[in-house]
Amino acid sequence: MKAIILLLCSCTLLSAAPKIEIHRVYQKVVKATGQPYGSAGGIHFKCTNINPFIMYAVQYSPDMIAWTDLYNFGSVGTKTTSPLFHWYQLPPGNCFFRIIELW
Repeated sequence: MKAIILLLCSCTLLSAAPKIEIHRVYQKVVKATGQPYGSAGGIHFKCTNINPFIMYAVQYSPDMIAWTDLYNFGSVGTKTTSPLFHWYQLPPGNCFFRIIELW
């Protein structure tokens, strides 16, 4: 019985936590004229080490106390990429991002 409990605890501790990477996207500019073209800049998230078939949420907070959902998603694999969030869609000022499991 102790061996089973030890095995379950070690499996829980060794499982990797979900990770989130923030990637900035810039609007492209024509070198000859300096005119911007294409999609406006923003950010997108790359999430890895996620469990398949479980709902997750990317949240933001300016003070790490009150968190607000930005994007809810699920995946059939262990990694995913979010859609592009343009700067006007994001909260103003500096903020923190995190990924959590939804129940």
